[in-house]
Amino acid sequence: MSRSRLAAIGSAVALALAVNVATAVAAKGSPGPTNLRITGGTDTSVSLAWDAAKRSGTWWYCLQTNGSGCIRVDPPTTSITRVNLMPDRTFTYTVVAVSSNGSRSAPSNAVTYTTPPDVTPPSPAPVVSATSVFPVRISIGWTGSTDNVSQVWNNVFHNGVLVSPNQLGFTAGTFLYLEPQSTHTFRVDATDASGNTAVGNTITVTTPAKTDFIAPSAPTNLHLTFQSAPPEAWIEWTPSNDNTDSQGLILYEVYLDGVLIPDGGIGGTNTIAYCRDIGPTEITLRAVDTSGNRSGPSNTITFDC
Repeated sequence: MSRSRLAAIGSAVALALAVNVATAVAAKGSPGPTNLRITGGTDTSVSLAWDAAKRSGTWWYCLQTNGSGCIRVDPPTTSITRVNLMPDRTFTYTVVAVSSNGSRSAPSNAVTYTTPPDVTPPSPAPVVSATSVFPVRISIGWTGSTDNVSQVWNNVFHNGVLVSPNQLGFTAGTFLYLEPQSTHTFRVDATDASGNTAVGNTITVTTPAKTDFIAPSAPTNLHLTFQSAPPEAWIEWTPSNDNTDSQGLILYEVYLDGVLIPDGGIGGTNTIAYCRDIGPTEITLRAVDTSGNRSGPSNTITFDC
């Protein structure tokens, strides 16, 4: 076979390949959606629309954000609104048509939307008030705040010091081991994810003088429950009685090997004591009333931490 004949065959093959590739590209690209555009927006949302794709069979639109993900939109709908956008972010959108067999058209043009920074604090600012005042204990509550963008975290201040930061979902707190006839200030601020803060009011509360000097009875029947497993000692007991306080006001202190740990609580007949060391650990309880009178110890149990 002559060299010229070989050259002619090679040219024909190359031309056929070029035609096939061009045809495949055209088949993939031509039916896709076009003219993607922004039709509206707010600080936290954007509305998009596009011109319909011209395809046959079963297919749907896929909206992509920043080149990833896929939000399905079924035709004939050719618009969508994206909500709950984070502030001070830039989002780039494209849309493609996806056939039932998974093949995709060429993407549309890209459009970009930037949300403004969030400068709005939660509202209204928390309003704190004292809900109960005893010689050695003060309970406070506060109103909730909402934000236009994010969740709201509460920061609790006692005597001007932040003592309970980033509280989520709580609207109450109790301060223990105060001195009788002592004065305290409380404030709660609300903060959003962007750091905008609504400063709450400040209240001043003075505890009354101590007039009760009789301690509650000691808790009894302290025992482990079946849920116990290191490092959690699930304990229950029979509640104490006091000459002035109801059982719901009695504070139960938990001691591990004689050391007070913050795993107790007010009222109730059960709690979870968390191990601090490894090995056999003695657990006891004491009851404390709202005047600070402390009972003798309960019976002692041993838990293998």
